[in-house]
Amino acid sequence: PAIGSIEDTMTSPNGQIPEDVRLYTRFGAKGWFIPLMLTVALTFNVLALTIPFLKISMLLEPVVIYDLPRSVWLMWTQGLYLISILILGFSIIFPLLKLLGMYTAWFGPKSFKKQERILALIKNLGKWSFMDIFVVSLLLAMTNKQWAISATPEIGVYFFIAAIVISMTTSEIMHNMMLRISIQLGHEQPPADPAALGCPLVSNRRFGWSIGALLVLSLLTYVAAIAFPFLRISQVMLADISYNILGVIHAVRSEGQPFIATVLLLALVVMPGIRILGALVLWFGMFGERTRRRGYRWVGRVARWSMLDVLGLALFLVMTEGQRMIRTELLSGLYFVIGSILLAVILPHLASKIDPSARSLAT
Repeated sequence: PAIGSIEDTMTSPNGQIPEDVRLYTRFGAKGWFIPLMLTVALTFNVLALTIPFLKISMLLEPVVIYDLPRSVWLMWTQGLYLISILILGFSIIFPLLKLLGMYTAWFGPKSFKKQERILALIKNLGKWSFMDIFVVSLLLAMTNKQWAISATPEIGVYFFIAAIVISMTTSEIMHNMMLRISIQLGHEQPPADPAALGCPLVSNRRFGWSIGALLVLSLLTYVAAIAFPFLRISQVMLADISYNILGVIHAVRSEGQPFIATVLLLALVVMPGIRILGALVLWFGMFGERTRRRGYRWVGRVARWSMLDVLGLALFLVMTEGQRMIRTELLSGLYFVIGSILLAVILPHLASKIDPSARSLAT
């Protein structure tokens, strides 16, 4: 296609936007960076699978250096079947399938609806590849200041984080491209009166107040999930230490891993906080419908980078399969983590049913 504006590449001679062209045809030279980002993410992902990922040293045991495929095999042979299957699925198979899906969405289907389905499936699942990173982070925290056991991340961890972040960023950009096309195709209906002010809390009466109360509860459980300890080491020869989310981040930072600590801070504290505060402002505030729709979209984007639910799965693995390495016990803070996760899952769907302009939160 000729180099020109994005709008030019998406419009046919009769002024209509064709539905039977590929994304790379629609965006032409303007989208050159998409396949580049996907290729970089794929390269980093392959490197993360082939180089050392984590080193674990235990008293009276030989030092073990894991890469991802070897860790799956070792955990399977040791009877840790669940964690082996989950690591295989979330850390090896799914990231590669996700990148293949994005390549396909960019170059493959001529149907807009097929492209939309592929990207809709991918965009909300990308963060689950972080499960292994959170398991590693919990191990780093629990071995901090312990003399009988230590864990050290290897270079593969950083390549894996980079691959996930690049692929998730690319997915967001492609999703935004699809949204613009959807609006031009007329699939996304514009508001009848974009400037008309409205407040979901007031206009939906008792249901609006119910969502408002749940949003306030979500904020409180989020604060409690960060502050209250959810895990404690209970093993002979190891220091009896309790951990909350901030404590895990501090322990990882103390282990000399500021990059991983920053990733944890953003994914577990900053992004969830922005998501909840943004939803509160949009639900309680008086905005025009167009402004509120845009706000909901941004909250939805932030939600895809909020990873308390991924931490919950990592905690489940540590509490079940990880007991063979370090024995731990649950503390009351775990219930706040679970509550925050459940509210984050339920609220977008409830809000989208009550206020149609909030449907982007649930997709």
